Amino acid sequence: MELKDDFPLTRNQIWFNTAATGACPSSTLAVMEEYLADIMSRLRGEGGSVMPSEKWAERRLNGKRLFAKIIGASEGEVAFVPNASVGVNTAFGMVPLEKGDNVVTTDLCFPMGAVVVNKQRERGAEPRFIRNEGGTVDASDFEKTVDDRTKIVYVDQATWFNGFLHDLKAISEVAHDHGAYLIVDGTQSAGVLGWDAKGWVVDFLAASTYKWMMGGPYQLRAGFLYIDENHIDGLSAPYAGDQTLRPDRSKYNQEDGFDLYDYEPRQGIERLEVFPHSMNSYVAVENSLRVLLDHGMDRIEAHVKGIGTKLIDGLLEEGYELQTPVEEDKRIYVNFKVPGFKEVEKKLADSGVSVSPRVGGLRLSPHFYNNKGEVDVFLEKLKEAT
Repeated sequence: MELKDDFPLTRNQIWFNTAATGACPSSTLAVMEEYLADIMSRLRGEGGSVMPSEKWAERRLNGKRLFAKIIGASEGEVAFVPNASVGVNTAFGMVPLEKGDNVVTTDLCFPMGAVVVNKQRERGAEPRFIRNEGGTVDASDFEKTVDDRTKIVYVDQATWFNGFLHDLKAISEVAHDHGAYLIVDGTQSAGVLGWDAKGWVVDFLAASTYKWMMGGPYQLRAGFLYIDENHIDGLSAPYAGDQTLRPDRSKYNQEDGFDLYDYEPRQGIERLEVFPHSMNSYVAVENSLRVLLDHGMDRIEAHVKGIGTKLIDGLLEEGYELQTPVEEDKRIYVNFKVPGFKEVEKKLADSGVSVSPRVGGLRLSPHFYNNKGEVDVFLEKLKEAT
């Protein structure tokens, strides 16, 4: 794929580690530097108000529009949240649960998600974990597990350690046939997969920005929460804040006087945005989302899966055992077993190849800024490291 931007992190190393942290485009780094310079100037009294200018506020809002486009939704269905963890907790908290209900997930979900699922025990719900077979779970397994007392079906897309892709359309049909909501942590696919939230009938989708959306480092992470428009005003979040009020009422209580003797939340998804928002993170990811869309999400997905196929072919030829499906429609990145995988990861890092040790193997997660030539180099360095 011909790149329309430069990615400094990839200049002197093979960065097969986007599932940990995405490499930022140079244009995004420039936006981050410009924003910080502007804020520092204002804090020195050199630029009027200490508040960010309208330019940055508009770019932040545009990030919401672009994320909606990335996942196949509308701007009014997307909220700013600090990260995927907050988004997932918000979604779970909005779904009513009673004693005797159950929540269905798999043993492939990221530890954060498993903790949130298990916490629903405190609300009287039974967690049900579908066990994977060879790093995959079939939609038919959900059919066998979901029943009329299931209120939430929760999955990661993609599976965090091996890149397995669930059939979200089939899973949503199973969930909805029993009156349950489908909640998805999309952190490991938003920005690399051709998403179709409306077509797949996903109810909630949370995603952090620092991986495939290339929104900056983990320390400056931000997030988005998608909620299907049919649920936004009908379900209530378990928290509230100033943003929960209509803007005019908030302004009145700050400037004129107190009249908050009842609870009258505003309509729309903005009422959920009560948490602090990192403006720097959102203006960064806004630029990176424009870069992604400029390259084309379908082209990016095909390119990344093609690199994955070459990796798989090379690894199988060398006799390695995969923890990832071979089929391109079932994975977005790759995990394979190698003896002494933690030590091998360190040797690869020393030789200029960044990967991650995950669940007994090495996770290889290239993005569109990688190329097939790097696969050949990786395979040679793997031989040296083993």
